[in-house]
Amino acid sequence: SGCLPREPLPFSVTGRLPTLVELENYALDQWECFLLQLINSSQVEKGTTFSSSMMKTFQRGLLSSRDGEAAKLSENGFQFLLMETNAQLWYIMREYISSAEERGVDPTDLISFLLELSFHTQGAVK
Repeated sequence: SGCLPREPLPFSVTGRLPTLVELENYALDQWECFLLQLINSSQVEKGTTFSSSMMKTFQRGLLSSRDGEAAKLSENGFQFLLMETNAQLWYIMREYISSAEERGVDPTDLISFLLELSFHTQGAVK
């Protein structure tokens, strides 16, 4: 796989960047889609951008299923829905990092990237 660029991309490559409000709205829409898909995938519009492998990663421990039955929200999944959004995000981040090797990603590189990302200002271009 390729590596992420470390230098800012020129405007000719990036085009118009979304505003902070657009980024926030997009993030909220994606989070709502994720929660709906977690509860019941039949309620989610076909345009969701989550890959099945990502949903499996995020749903680990939150859903339970028996042979031949559709997956249902587990007790842990219900508790997850009752958490505040920031706690939900930390849960997702832990699952994402802990399953990195299964996806062929070095956890050290992933954590390094996430730390680097945390130092950037949302919606700002350097």
